[in-house]
Amino acid sequence: MLKTHRSLIDLHCHLGGAVPSAVLWEILCDSGLQTEFDSFRSLHRFLSVAAGDIHSLDDFLGRYFHATELIQSSPQAANEAAYQAVAKAYRRCTMVAEEAPAADGSPDEFSGMEIRYNPLKRIHGGRHTLGAIIMATIQGLQRVSMHYKVHTGILFSMGKELSYASNWTIVQAAVAFKGHGHLHGAHGVIGIDMAGPESTGVDTNTVWLKEVRKMVQQARSVGLGVTWHVAETTHSGPDGLEQILEYIEPDRIGHGIQLGKAKGLQRDRLCQRLREKKVCLEICPSVNLVTRSIQSLEEIADLVRLLDAEKIPFCLNTDNPYLIRTNLLQEYESMRHVLGADAHLLEQTHAHAQNSTFMSALRDASKPPFPVV
Repeated sequence: MLKTHRSLIDLHCHLGGAVPSAVLWEILCDSGLQTEFDSFRSLHRFLSVAAGDIHSLDDFLGRYFHATELIQSSPQAANEAAYQAVAKAYRRCTMVAEEAPAADGSPDEFSGMEIRYNPLKRIHGGRHTLGAIIMATIQGLQRVSMHYKVHTGILFSMGKELSYASNWTIVQAAVAFKGHGHLHGAHGVIGIDMAGPESTGVDTNTVWLKEVRKMVQQARSVGLGVTWHVAETTHSGPDGLEQILEYIEPDRIGHGIQLGKAKGLQRDRLCQRLREKKVCLEICPSVNLVTRSIQSLEEIADLVRLLDAEKIPFCLNTDNPYLIRTNLLQEYESMRHVLGADAHLLEQTHAHAQNSTFMSALRDASKPPFPVV
């Protein structure tokens, strides 16, 4: 029987948690930056998340990223980090698929990756310009797209904990760099994201949402895609999801797993809105388990069944693959195991990811293939 090939596309991956500790150590050594890490072993141990280490999403966000973002805070470091995040993901999926092809024709072609990061958190206290960091990541993704013939794109992440001024700066940078870096599968800056701790409560703060909506409208006016972290924890929950759908109208939702906790008429409203607007949920099972946003993957399995029944698009993603020791094939395998007889419900995720990506050449199958260079 011929092996079936389907595209693997990771739409939700944070640069801060996507680069192996070995690469970060080499970047650190080459930069001469002084940190608390005096050896590779100390850095590797710090960045190795073990089961039970994390108490909450806030704990996860506050524990690791100050270190990874600092190490990535130079043009050379940002370039190499962007390159290696995609290259490692591509090689991992390709090698696993070649060595152990699934009998059911599971997805085995790594086609694209959207990398998201906050450029303001990589300027090292103003020692580097925002433009230099952005250009460096664009160039890193151009290189990896050309080397591996994989589609790439950049999302700039705003922060729920940041000031209006900082978030405006991030959006204006995305607008300014929109269209730059489109080369050999690299799409450059393609969208914006809102990330950060849900415990800030801003997802249900209408005053804050009205101001941020102006930023989103400016981004959307130049064709940037919009995705939003919400309903990952009970801090925002179904109410936060409903407010974001009302005020922000995102193209995609990062996580959104608290939809499963919605009841009665609210669940009906949320499902109808997600379905009618074709808002894709970026599901990241392993990280939700690590941050204790869920108690078991059975909760994600139940959500998958709900999304399928309600005809709401969804896809699987890695979030922070090297911090939590996962990859895209592993996410699929874990969910197949938990879903059991319903594992076939994952087959639709590949089409949903392709239809929902902000990488135009990957979304449009009629576009020409990679040029020979």
